[in-house]
Amino acid sequence: MTDIHEISGLRLAVETTGAIGVGPTIVMLHEGLGSITQWRDFPDRIHVATGLPVVAYDRSGYGRSESGPAQYGPDFMHREALEILPALLQNFEISQPILLGHSDGASIALIAAASDLLDPVGAITIAAHIFVEPAGLNGVRVAKERRDQIVEGMARHHHQPDTAFDRWSTIWLDPSFKTFDICGILGDISCPLLVLQGDQDEYATAEMVHGIVQRVPQAVGKFISQCGHIAHKDQPDVLIEEIVSFLSTQGITPIS
Repeated sequence: MTDIHEISGLRLAVETTGAIGVGPTIVMLHEGLGSITQWRDFPDRIHVATGLPVVAYDRSGYGRSESGPAQYGPDFMHREALEILPALLQNFEISQPILLGHSDGASIALIAAASDLLDPVGAITIAAHIFVEPAGLNGVRVAKERRDQIVEGMARHHHQPDTAFDRWSTIWLDPSFKTFDICGILGDISCPLLVLQGDQDEYATAEMVHGIVQRVPQAVGKFISQCGHIAHKDQPDVLIEEIVSFLSTQGITPIS
């Protein structure tokens, strides 16, 4: 079920599946050009496979949520992780979140997990960015060359696809964003952490996974074979298997 909720002064579209706030709850954070609907049936499949309630939401300016700023500042992921996400969890009374983020959403999950504002019982990242590397910038440049085509496809999912695309591509290519680097806070993550990335990710090198695992002792890093940046599109079955195995190993199960 998808409804509009007032979160930290913003009207955000939020999709909920299962008994939200009862025990461990998976909270999904979409990529830089993503939305609830671009997860496809993945939230439902995660709910069925794990038995856990699932929350997915459109960040401001994405999907069906209220417009956010026309431009991003270099701290946009920190603001999402440290302001909006905690407010959303409080709104739904989620005290045991399992953060599941993709791309920019994965970086947001890492920032949030490293903070003292929430206490996740686990975190799962898919194609996370921990600093700005040439591979990521090249991926954004290639996407920008296909802007019109991408925006046309995004129009099926977003009220303002042009703004969403331009805001994302502009900040990633802005010289001020070259300083984005969250390596220094990764050691503050204390919850179980699963780090996933496609072996053919067009936006990142293997260093994104290795860099996290080196700094978070309890992190488990895995590469998904024959998989690009959007793993829930390329290898959804493998992704679900990895997530279910991780949660089972950590003893994270539904409230019976």
